[in-house]
Amino acid sequence: MTYITIRDVAQHAGISVSTVSRALNNTGRISANTKAKVERAVAQLGYIPDSRAQAMRSLRTKTVGLLVPDIRNAYFAELAYTVQDSLFEAGYCAFIGTSSESASRQDSFITCILSQRIDGAIIVPQGEVTEAMRKLIEQRLPMLFMDRHVEPQAGGLEHVPVVDSDPAKGIRDALLDVLQHGFHSVGYISGPIIASPSLQEREQAFRTVASEIFGEEHVFVESTGFDQSSCASVMHRMINVGVKALIIGYSPDALRVMQVMAQEGLVIGKDISLISFDDVEVFRLATPRISVISQQVQRIGHISAALFLDMLENNGDVKSQRVETVYIPRESLGRA
Repeated sequence: MTYITIRDVAQHAGISVSTVSRALNNTGRISANTKAKVERAVAQLGYIPDSRAQAMRSLRTKTVGLLVPDIRNAYFAELAYTVQDSLFEAGYCAFIGTSSESASRQDSFITCILSQRIDGAIIVPQGEVTEAMRKLIEQRLPMLFMDRHVEPQAGGLEHVPVVDSDPAKGIRDALLDVLQHGFHSVGYISGPIIASPSLQEREQAFRTVASEIFGEEHVFVESTGFDQSSCASVMHRMINVGVKALIIGYSPDALRVMQVMAQEGLVIGKDISLISFDDVEVFRLATPRISVISQQVQRIGHISAALFLDMLENNGDVKSQRVETVYIPRESLGRA
């Protein structure tokens, strides 16, 4: 493959390399005619400026590290897309990676992006303080946590802004709707047991509000693994104790429960009523459509990108923000 250089552009336009450089970087005095010559040469040759050289001159690479747990998860896919789209509109490229819910893979990604001279990082973190995160702080690179926070926040991480969702209102509204549909008990499937303070907060919010509304003896909570068989086992245990209304705190588990129900001939909204976190597209397309507690993923993404850009370009001292969850009722919640 032949790469077109700035010298090729200068030769094609019949002007000096320094003049081409000034025209491309909008520096110095360049006539409109000369600038037009450069633009024609660039278009005809298909020249792409060397971002590494530009970065050395400007001390900016216009590249941002963006780490999510699992790009196959529809929620994180939409979150990553929203952030990278906002960054792109501002002239930045996102270097996207996945941690697979592993602190070691998270740290490997951070180490990798540090070697690429990024301008900063937006991270959906694992729930623990790691050495690689501290290295980001030591490099004085802007960093923002998205969707989850880290506990304990120490060693400089207490100053890292967080944009995440507040589960309380969405859970309360969902539970009140369950009660209004005639149910006297409710179950909660909390998702895989991983070190996530955010998932733990979600479960605790459910326990508190559900016990207040239904009474503690009518509230049932179970955790799953990362597989369908564990979801099936949890669902059967819920059925055995008389639970027919489930709130599921981790959307991939909701998909697994839906598949188990289909395999066993159980009807959503009739045999078991379902409400899931995350308003992903498959829940809107399902029959019946699935009631959800929406974390407002696009809003989280847009706010995260806006705050991060403020940190980058204005050295803004940004504050953490929480986005209120919203309950969206649909047909998957039937009558008791």
